[in-house]
Amino acid sequence: MTEPGTGRRVFRPRLWSTLLIIPMLAVLIALGTWQVNRHGETSAALALYHSQHDLAPTVTSLAQRDETDDNRLHRLHFRRATLSGTLEPKHAQLLTARYVLGRLGYGVTMPLRLTETNDGGAGPHAKLLVHLGRVPADKLPDYLATVRADTSRTLSGRLQVATMNRPEGKPVGEKAGLPTWRTSNPAALAKTIEGLEPRLMLVVGEQAVGKVVDAERIPVDGYIHPVRLTPAKHVEYAATWYGLGVTLIAIWLAFSFRRREDEVVVEG
Repeated sequence: MTEPGTGRRVFRPRLWSTLLIIPMLAVLIALGTWQVNRHGETSAALALYHSQHDLAPTVTSLAQRDETDDNRLHRLHFRRATLSGTLEPKHAQLLTARYVLGRLGYGVTMPLRLTETNDGGAGPHAKLLVHLGRVPADKLPDYLATVRADTSRTLSGRLQVATMNRPEGKPVGEKAGLPTWRTSNPAALAKTIEGLEPRLMLVVGEQAVGKVVDAERIPVDGYIHPVRLTPAKHVEYAATWYGLGVTLIAIWLAFSFRRREDEVVVEG
């Protein structure tokens, strides 16, 4: 007698499964390759941060005039700096309320009019936006009064090229008579504050990431936007996407190897 379907398996892919797997596999490969590229970008950013922040000397003057704007900004990005000048509380801006150490608070930013020095004056950066730190909402009036009483300051922190910097940006509200913004935006402020550098800012604070912050010291300073890039995660993501691609191919192969449909003679 004969028994159908008992022959050896042969590679015979179905058209519908092949047409389905091709775009899916292309997407998975593209996602994995994108993560590989992101790993390279993140590694380069960390190397730049280490070189600029950890190895380069502290900036004490922004008076250099013999550079193009792009070169100067690149050289100053992520640099530790100690700068002297006069704060301008009348142009203070608040960053929208966030919880800091369990207390609702606002980020306080205002221009610092840099002190002219003997090595060429304040240079191209006459005024610089500084982020002074976070202040609990209930302490905000007292802190602002303290700043207004003593505007001459020497501030230490990290210079950085401003992100989310949009000239058309506008405040989103008001608190204690001051406009509130979602993010620091020197470009928008420069339209109304004469001499303000629109691309660079100083984040005040010398605490390294992981150092315990003193909640009683107002403002709560330190690097509000620390560099926490982790290149390893992109390797994991790439492995995930490529692994899904391999799994998809294995499933396609499993569907493509089928038993021969011709009949096989069985004695008996």
